[in-house]
Amino acid sequence: MPNFAIIENDIVLNTIVADSKAIAEEITGKTCVEFTIEPAESGGTYVDGIFLKKKPYPSWVLDEFNRWIAPLAYPEIDPENPKVYNWDETTTSWVVV
Repeated sequence: MPNFAIIENDIVLNTIVADSKAIAEEITGKTCVEFTIEPAESGGTYVDGIFLKKKPYPSWVLDEFNRWIAPLAYPEIDPENPKVYNWDETTTSWVVV
């Protein structure tokens, strides 16, 4: 059975499995778009025929492969002294955990 994303104002509200688009739209009362390879994600966006994952932080941008990336590259890892970093939106930088 096909999977459909329930769309409103280009935002993916949820997903549904239904026999057809017509049935999915009848059940939900919303626009539905079938997805197969790239899964739709609640809170994500549907733009120009592409499902985008939910934007993790306001400062992040889309790369050429439609993936969200930070405005600063992830720090290089020193194999001798590995560290884990998390994104800090208030400083728009990577911080050591």
